[in-house]
Amino acid sequence: MTDIVELAARALEKYGYRVTRHDTWLEHPESGLIIKPVFGYSRSSEKSIHSTSAITSSHPQLVPKGIFEYQHAFADTLDNSLSRGFDNWVQSDFVVLLDALRDKPQLCQSFEITFPQTDGSALHRRAVLGPVGYMSVATVRGTYRVDEEEHPFCPCCFLRNTFETFQALLADDAFYAIRMLAAHDEHGKARADCRVNGEDWKAGQQALIAYADTWPQTGLEQRKQYVILQTYAGSAQ
Repeated sequence: MTDIVELAARALEKYGYRVTRHDTWLEHPESGLIIKPVFGYSRSSEKSIHSTSAITSSHPQLVPKGIFEYQHAFADTLDNSLSRGFDNWVQSDFVVLLDALRDKPQLCQSFEITFPQTDGSALHRRAVLGPVGYMSVATVRGTYRVDEEEHPFCPCCFLRNTFETFQALLADDAFYAIRMLAAHDEHGKARADCRVNGEDWKAGQQALIAYADTWPQTGLEQRKQYVILQTYAGSAQ
């Protein structure tokens, strides 16, 4: 029988993150993050099993109400498929959540911006930029390497090239965890997905499609990134 909590725990421990197991959730004592994985559904084919799961993450200071994100993966068994999804989450999402809790990010790139307010005060905002996952016809990998890309791309490219749309979230005094995915299919048609705190955001999706339309036509290609926008203490960092 599949133990979804145990599979998630092993994925975190694989990368050296110590967790405490509970009946339906995990605790990462070092950061205080609470992690609750749940099974979604699975679908079998002749070659693999496609699984969908979701992880809700919460923290009393960072995001007390919790945020969730889906994981989709393929493997030869259900447990292996779910484990692959959790493994991807640790590499792409968990590292961003950890850095969002730090005064100075250690694992991800970031940038800071200040928005003057009408009362004369200033709103200090930070974007924590997760690693960019990349897939093409020739290869699948989880971490961006500039010497292997079909065209230049860095961790700030998604936000920089869609800034007009995402500025509304960056300038708002709230916590936003954003999943960005943009792709070309095998026919060169641009596609995208954008979720904010786990919920679909149409404006972001359209901005990402417009950006993907500017990519060179290289066939099947996909990029994915997790980004956190947050208010921080400003120059104290």
